[in-house]
Amino acid sequence: MAEWKIIVVLTCLWLMACSPADDAKDHFQTYLTRVAHVLAVPAPPLQAPYTLAPLPAQRDLTLTTPRISTGLLDALKLGQCDLLGLVAEHNAPVGKSRSAAGQFAYHLQFQQGVAQCLSQTTDAELSAWLIELGPLKASLLPIYFWNLMVEEPEVRAALTPAVRSLPFQSSGDYQATLQAFSLLARLQAQARQYSAMPFTLTTDSFVDLNEELNQALRGLYKNPYLGQLFYSLAANAAYLEQSIAFLDQLHDFNCQGANAIKAERLRNAMQHYYIKDIQPYFTELDRQFVQLAPLLQATLAPPADKADLMAPYNAQVALGLESGRYVRYRALTLQHAKVWQNFLKRCELSPKRG
Repeated sequence: MAEWKIIVVLTCLWLMACSPADDAKDHFQTYLTRVAHVLAVPAPPLQAPYTLAPLPAQRDLTLTTPRISTGLLDALKLGQCDLLGLVAEHNAPVGKSRSAAGQFAYHLQFQQGVAQCLSQTTDAELSAWLIELGPLKASLLPIYFWNLMVEEPEVRAALTPAVRSLPFQSSGDYQATLQAFSLLARLQAQARQYSAMPFTLTTDSFVDLNEELNQALRGLYKNPYLGQLFYSLAANAAYLEQSIAFLDQLHDFNCQGANAIKAERLRNAMQHYYIKDIQPYFTELDRQFVQLAPLLQATLAPPADKADLMAPYNAQVALGLESGRYVRYRALTLQHAKVWQNFLKRCELSPKRG
């Protein structure tokens, strides 16, 4: 019997150790516990938020890329543009096994090289061939970019919602994520430029994108930041909503007489555990999402035939500042603040200790 009890205790301890800590939930629980202590009522146990819509499966999102090939004699013309080596590397076994990021990098480099050749050559026949080939290949760039976003393991992992909030302590993961999606947005803009504008007007320099892309992907590797940011918006909205429901009893609180001291203690609990502790975390959370929102909105804008499939996911986190999770979080933040403002005004208390 004693051995069985030991096993139960050890199992419970193991489960507690393996359960992911959630900073936001812990801080909110402390805040509500302090308020509840003053009110002499039980603090409400906080419930986790609803599950976020997942990123759809890769196989359902990937687009088929049409193949555009040229004859051998035409391909040899690329030697005049210093592109024959790039094409040969792409057609080799190693090139054919490249990831989605590698495929996109190759096709964007090809367009840059063709544009550079067009700006330099005086061969009328070569120019005519490139002007015909360039737009055909450029039209595929948005497809290759989309496949990068939905196939590349590091990008998919970053876009997958987590099951815990961001920690209260600062982390370098945000900067790596911001840099990666800034690069992706910039490359997407270049791809759209090539595929949309008259090809002969494009004169970008030929650059090696592989190292730049690899560096961005390394920044996303095993980086849980973005998924935790998504979860944080949902979780903190849920904790705010539950807090507002609990704080509803402040509407009937009698601020007069002996309760005047209690009212000050309530104000102090709010000031210490919410304003000084949780609110700075919210400010940073808000700042970071505002920075990332336009990048996510741009890079996750789906092609027409994938729009319906992506709609539930994008509605949550990829509609810029109109993203559902962010809009709800912001609205509840203001609603929570209004509850305390009304209480302080009715009790004739300043927001801060006198």
